[in-house]
Amino acid sequence: MRLHEVDRGDTFSTRLLFNFISFVSGMRLPDAARIVMYDKDFYGDPISAWTHPAMRGESGWSVGERELMAAMTAKWNACAFCVAAHSAIASLVFEKSIVQAALANFRQAQLSDKIKATLVFLEKLVLRPGHLSGADLQPVVGAGVTREEMEDAIAVIVLFSITVRCADTFNFALLNDRDLEKSARRMLAQGYAFGKAKTPPHPDHFLLAEALRRRVLEGQGISDTGLQQRMARRAAGGAAIEAPYDTLALQIGEAAYKVTEEQVTRVVQKAGSEKAAFELIISAAVGAGLYRWNIGLGVLKKTFL
Repeated sequence: MRLHEVDRGDTFSTRLLFNFISFVSGMRLPDAARIVMYDKDFYGDPISAWTHPAMRGESGWSVGERELMAAMTAKWNACAFCVAAHSAIASLVFEKSIVQAALANFRQAQLSDKIKATLVFLEKLVLRPGHLSGADLQPVVGAGVTREEMEDAIAVIVLFSITVRCADTFNFALLNDRDLEKSARRMLAQGYAFGKAKTPPHPDHFLLAEALRRRVLEGQGISDTGLQQRMARRAAGGAAIEAPYDTLALQIGEAAYKVTEEQVTRVVQKAGSEKAAFELIISAAVGAGLYRWNIGLGVLKKTFL
């Protein structure tokens, strides 16, 4: 983890909780959990409020299919941590060979025509969102995918477009095989909330996306709100901003796996603290994700009048 305060926890009670969970689970608490428990009101609470129902709530897509979408998003973004984590969960639902085949070439894998057509659309939304059009949605409609199912699928892609950028920018530690399997089984059972819960109802993605946007990009953090918004726009392909924030925001938006220690260190030094840098990094990741949300919804609205 590149930010030491996030790694150890920002309060005494959080550090105790990290140690307790690690002791009870028999493995180090993964970095993916550490970032949502750090500065929770800023990022952890609103991202979890959307992620858990999106991944475990009622949907036309099975849990395994949604985890496969998350793994494919990680693959398209070259995020080693998230590829391993979500392919491991998906492999507990599908045969492992099917998941591995999908990661290698989903068009040739033993998947339904419905999910293959959807993945073609999602791949373009992840990699070339500015080139997406209504024509890209026609094969998906032809495969029998409903508007609600497409909203669900786009939500998964958006959430993990944010997560992979956090994973690579903060440099999440990869799990060994033993811990990866333990974590996957726990995530399949409990989802993205602490403790096993009942299946959530179908989420209101629009409301949850807006709550995330408002909290991260308009809420009161310790960093400058205007700078957070500029980081978000830059990561979504917007205008250049001041140094050293420009380089990091652009890298987070285009290829977060290429973010360097030096880029993060410069932002920490300029911002004045690790917490301020954390908020700026999160802002960039959320900006890149919500840009894809808006693009995807725009295409849906033109097709499903």
